[in-house]
Amino acid sequence: MFDQKFEVGRPSCPSSHHTCHALKPQYQLSWEKNLTGCFEDRAHADANYEKLPKEILREIFDYMKPSVLKSVILVCKYWKSVADEPALWKDFDLPYKCRKSEVKFMEFFQKSISSKLQNLWLENFSFQLNDDHFKNLLSLDLNCLIIGNIDLFNISDEYLAVVVNNSKRCEIIEYDSELKTTNGNSINVLGLNKLKAIFRKMESGTKLKSLELNCLSNYGKKLDLSFVPSITLANAFNKLESLELCEVKLKPDQLKTIFDNMSVSTKLKAFKLERLNFDSVDIKIFDMAFSNFIELNLNGLSLDKVELIHLAENLDESCKLKTLILSDINVTEVSPRLLARVVTKVSFVGLYSVKITVDQLEQIFQSICTSSSAIKQLELSDIDDIAYIREMNPETLAKGINKLDFFDFESVGKDVFTEDQTKAIFKVMSQRTC
Repeated sequence: MFDQKFEVGRPSCPSSHHTCHALKPQYQLSWEKNLTGCFEDRAHADANYEKLPKEILREIFDYMKPSVLKSVILVCKYWKSVADEPALWKDFDLPYKCRKSEVKFMEFFQKSISSKLQNLWLENFSFQLNDDHFKNLLSLDLNCLIIGNIDLFNISDEYLAVVVNNSKRCEIIEYDSELKTTNGNSINVLGLNKLKAIFRKMESGTKLKSLELNCLSNYGKKLDLSFVPSITLANAFNKLESLELCEVKLKPDQLKTIFDNMSVSTKLKAFKLERLNFDSVDIKIFDMAFSNFIELNLNGLSLDKVELIHLAENLDESCKLKTLILSDINVTEVSPRLLARVVTKVSFVGLYSVKITVDQLEQIFQSICTSSSAIKQLELSDIDDIAYIREMNPETLAKGINKLDFFDFESVGKDVFTEDQTKAIFKVMSQRTC
């Protein structure tokens, strides 16, 4: 059972209490037989964390919150060189105490850590912001800036324009002047001069890649951009990669100039239009512009039959989209085959609160099953009449769903599928996975 010869010729160990003196089994692993001397007294190599590759440290630090990274950068120069990377501070927002105390706000920006600020939400400050405060923001390289419920009356137009255009992403939320804050004060409206300054600065040069303009109102008010020169808006928007216009007021000539420029040269790849007024607007102005987009989101557009069909035909002929989202739109006037061709050319499709017919749904799911279909993900939510889904042929529905990589249907408080449809879906699923 034990091999005494294993101990013969092995260097002696002065420490009799070590386990290396125990009899060894006859059948040992080769690496164990090759051990010489007493391994229990061997000195352990000092752990040197500076030898860890930067890639591994970066993965570790990525799990840490900014409050922890503040300590990490103090450990050593090597760790600091990794922890200083802006991507690791992507969640670093202005501390809550700085919103509530002017003293804390100024103290924060006197520290070097303030230069790592990535996200800034200008909202719900307990004190009045002015240019002295904004001077601290001028040198920031922000990843995301959100301008919401805040009084900017004492901020100069130029300072605000610089801070906005030094950010990579900006969301500007305009409020109805009749809305009130919790303390009873009116929420400030950005107004003419500040918006003009932002777009002029954007036109001349900007770091912005994504811009979202929105208006929150209880009275149907829109963010009025009709006073901004058409060419200024066109030049500004075409420097972006992503643009969202939600509840915005634009004149027909402005829209024409903007989309004419987009059709010639633009960096814009993602575009969202929400509740835009198309009265007196020729839908054909979108033809060339839409062909350049990778992502298109249309929400609540009031299009007549001719406009809707023209839009669908344009997307069918020149579509390069990877993502198509339609929300709160009536598409029943579009032929089932045309709608199906548009939908199945796109990798991700979201249809939310869309009015659609059972024939259109049938055709979409039939087209999904064809080899030419490019759609991988389909989301349906709050379809105008849930009965249309339940009227679909179970086999067609089942094959279409199981052809997709991802399918989601949301309908609050209602059974989505019939029993036969559910059985068919799982039957096809079991056949595909066997």
